[in-house]
This record gives sequence, structure tokens and C-alpha cells, in this order.
Amino acid sequence: MISIYMILTALATLVLGKGAVECSFSESTGGQQCLGAVGQLLLFHLPNALGTYIVLKKDNKGLILRVKNQTATLYEEYANQSERFTGGTLNLGDAMKRHSGDYVLEEFKSNGLLLKKIHVHLEIQAPVSEPAVSQMCLSPEQMTVSCSSEGDGVEFTLTVNGQLLKHTRDHSLSPSNWTTNTQSLTGNTAKEDKSGASNVTISLHGSLTGNLTCDVQNNVSREETVIHLKSCKALTFQLVAVVVRAVVITLLLFTLCLGIFHLLKKTRPMTVNEGISKAAILCSTVTNPA
Repeated sequence: MISIYMILTALATLVLGKGAVECSFSESTGGQQCLGAVGQLLLFHLPNALGTYIVLKKDNKGLILRVKNQTATLYEEYANQSERFTGGTLNLGDAMKRHSGDYVLEEFKSNGLLLKKIHVHLEIQAPVSEPAVSQMCLSPEQMTVSCSSEGDGVEFTLTVNGQLLKHTRDHSLSPSNWTTNTQSLTGNTAKEDKSGASNVTISLHGSLTGNLTCDVQNNVSREETVIHLKSCKALTFQLVAVVVRAVVITLLLFTLCLGIFHLLKKTRPMTVNEGISKAAILCSTVTNPA
């Protein structure tokens, strides 16, 4: 027995090292909560006392397991996998969203007398992804910053240089120059175990600079991304400078083109059509060099 106990302990340690979701059905006081991420190993720890039998149901209708006289009978998709129940532990394999729900375990004496009834609510969530963050200047005085992430129940927190800008679960009013828009990008079309994408956008003053951090989390995971905000005034000035430079270069080339054309006209007389044709070819060559 000691050797078997040591083996089971070692296996439990190995499972925990891989991040298993373990739900216990031993406490009968009140409802219990059990949380896990998609893909983790899902284990139910159930009573396994002699002289009693247990019944496990999901959502008050689906019978999953019945154990009587130390013999386990599995139902639904686990019907032909009796090895999933060993030593009082039900192994449901990789956790999936379909496993989420309300579970009820009933334990009876051999004479049918109910000993206890245990409720456990299980929620399996898709972990959040690393957030994607972007900055867009609308004018020298206004910019927008967007942060998006995939996952279930995503919670956003945006800060600049450690100062809180927005928390999606904070329902207090924002300063007048901040606006927010949180929306689902996939609606109800997400497939089984596929998470939707959520997005939050805030409007900030165009002169704001510093390190902007977008922190996303849910009940089973957390990620963050940091970008450096640039002043929209500086970006606008750079854009204007580029446009002015391009206009000046174009005017200089056009002036050079006209000068060469007049020089050719003085050197050799030509017809109007011939002059127009040569001027077009010459200007095209000067302003669009190969």
C-alpha cells in the first residue's frame, strides 16, 4: 500500500507540474468554483469510500459517472474509457469549453440513503493572447491608441508611464479628453474552444508621450505589451516637411525642364507639334528618371 501511495503521489506531482485543473468534490458546504484553461489536464477528485456509491451529473441532466461497489460506469463520450476513473480520480483529458457547467455529485449509502450533495461550477476559458497595440494621429492635438487581444473574458488595463488611463471593468467616468470603445470583433461565430477577439480604443491628447502599457488578463492568464507614444505634433511636422520637400524638388525639376526646352528651341527651329512632343518626352525623363 505504501508503494502504491508513493506512486500516486508522484503521478499527482507530475500532473500539477503540467498545470492540471483539479476540482475537488469532497466539501459539501455551499457551491464551489473551479477554473481552468483550455488544453490543461482536467481532473475530478471524487469520494471513494467503501459501502457507498456516487452519481455525478452535469447541468442537472447529463449523467457522467456512477460508482457502486468500487465499479465505475461512465456515460456519454467516456462510456468506453473505464481507465479514466482510478483511485477516486476522474480524468477528463484535455479541458475544453464544453466541460464548463454546473456539476452535482450525490453520495449514497448502500441502502439508498443520501449522505451528501456537492455542487461545483467549472469554467474553462481560452487564455489571453499577447496584446497588439497601435497609435494613430488624427491631428496635432488628438491621437487614438488601440489594444486588442484574443481570449475569453478579457480585461484591459492601459497606463502611460505608470499612470492609469483605462480599466475596462472600471465604470467610473473618464476625463473629458478620454473616450473608450470596447467591442467584440467576432460576435457569436466563434467555434468550440476558439476564443473571440476584443478591442479597446482610447482617445488622447496629441502631445502625450511616454511608455504606454496594455495589460490584458482573464481568470487563467495574463499578458502585456509596451509601446512608446510619439507626439503627434512632431509627427505632423515631419510629414509636412516631407511634403514640402517633394513639392520643391518637383518645381525645380519642372523649371529645369522648361529651361532645357527653350534652349533647344533657340538652337534649332521646330514645329509646334514637334516641340510639344519633345517637351513632353524631356520633362517625363527629367521628372521621372529611370
